[in-house]
Amino acid sequence: MTRRTGFFVICLLALVVVGLTSLAASIAFTDSAARAAQNDPTLQALLSEVHELRVAMQRSNLNTYHAQITIERMKLQQQRVDRIQAKLDEARDRLASVRKLLSDNSASLKGAEMGMAEETTAAGRADRERSIQRFKAEVEGLTQKEQQEQGYETQFNAQLQLEQVKLNELSERLDTLQRELETQLSTDQLQQSGKRP
Repeated sequence: MTRRTGFFVICLLALVVVGLTSLAASIAFTDSAARAAQNDPTLQALLSEVHELRVAMQRSNLNTYHAQITIERMKLQQQRVDRIQAKLDEARDRLASVRKLLSDNSASLKGAEMGMAEETTAAGRADRERSIQRFKAEVEGLTQKEQQEQGYETQFNAQLQLEQVKLNELSERLDTLQRELETQLSTDQLQQSGKRP
């Protein structure tokens, strides 16, 4: 468990403890006040409104809690996306370098093969033959390296798409929570304005 994850878990536990403590205190207060207000209609109306406010606050706190968790998960997911994007960029850079070397060596091989026909001495032909063999070995090695780098690029690209989908899902979840909060706030405001004389 990383230090950041441990800190996040401790913060969540602290929020839960504070929420449960405030819930227990408000329930005890409401229960004692309800017994005292059984005969007083004004006090009963006030207690009813306090109860509704408490429920609204609990809903709001719960939505805020869910939003905070979603935001933290989005931050972690964004870090994953950034890491994979960096790996993909590195793989693409390596692939471009390998392709450039492969192109250069392929051109050198063709040049050496064409120059072989122009060689008139046995020593020159032997030298050209060694060059051709060296270029062929380099081209073969670079071709394998190109395939390997293409595999890395494909792998990182697939991982990036998968992690991006997860990030988009978290973003949509956060948007949904925001809409729910806004709807709840407007509903609570309408209820409060409807009760006032």
